[in-house]
Amino acid sequence: MAGYRLPLLLILFTLTSAISLYAQDSEIIFNEGVEAYASEDYKLAIDKWERLISSGYYSPELYYNLGNAWFKEGSIPGAILYYEKALLLKPFNEDYRYNLEIALAYTTDRFETVPEVFFVRWYKMLSLLRGSNSWAMISLVLFILSLLLILVYLFSSGLVLKKVSFYAGLLLIFFSLVSLSLSYMNKQITVKRQSAIIFTPVVTGKSSPGNDGKDLFVIHEGTKVRIEDQIGEWAEVRLSDGNVGWILLSDIRKV
Repeated sequence: MAGYRLPLLLILFTLTSAISLYAQDSEIIFNEGVEAYASEDYKLAIDKWERLISSGYYSPELYYNLGNAWFKEGSIPGAILYYEKALLLKPFNEDYRYNLEIALAYTTDRFETVPEVFFVRWYKMLSLLRGSNSWAMISLVLFILSLLLILVYLFSSGLVLKKVSFYAGLLLIFFSLVSLSLSYMNKQITVKRQSAIIFTPVVTGKSSPGNDGKDLFVIHEGTKVRIEDQIGEWAEVRLSDGNVGWILLSDIRKV
């Protein structure tokens, strides 16, 4: 057994060192981007921060700074994309939302938005307060606690204790299911990433996935759409006013 300890310790040390070096390198690159931004070299800041994202690093602050840099560079779609990404991680941040509203003011399209039921909107925002795995873990813990309370109900002789444990167990089962549904909703929003931003100056929505489809609408860069389906190089998207059409995947970037 002792013979296995040294290789395991070496592997653990190597992994720990690699993670530490990665974190240090990420911080260095991030700070280099901050210095470039402060010097008004926005292209260099964007290059530094995009490299971080390509390496797998992300944070709401990084997305927010990238949104600011793209805005300074005059790319409204880039600014909107990263402000939206930042809000996915911190949905109640006022600075992120304020800057997003400023960027949206520069877009061409103005649609009469189909209103979303308020409790659905708040439910989605609630799901973003924690990660999908966190909600799933909360659901599991609550479910285990509910089982313990049910056992108390089954084997307790006291009438009051039986009542309290029974109703408390049912309540915990309910909140366990709510947490599980929040986990699913968070995954739908953050992992499947059905929202996207138009990056091509002018895009024509088609009635079918192909250039021979009938023209349905015209939208411009910076417009946010919802991806409903994908076939080959085409994506079926839904606009905020409810209209649906097919556009090229190359015209959009997913949030």
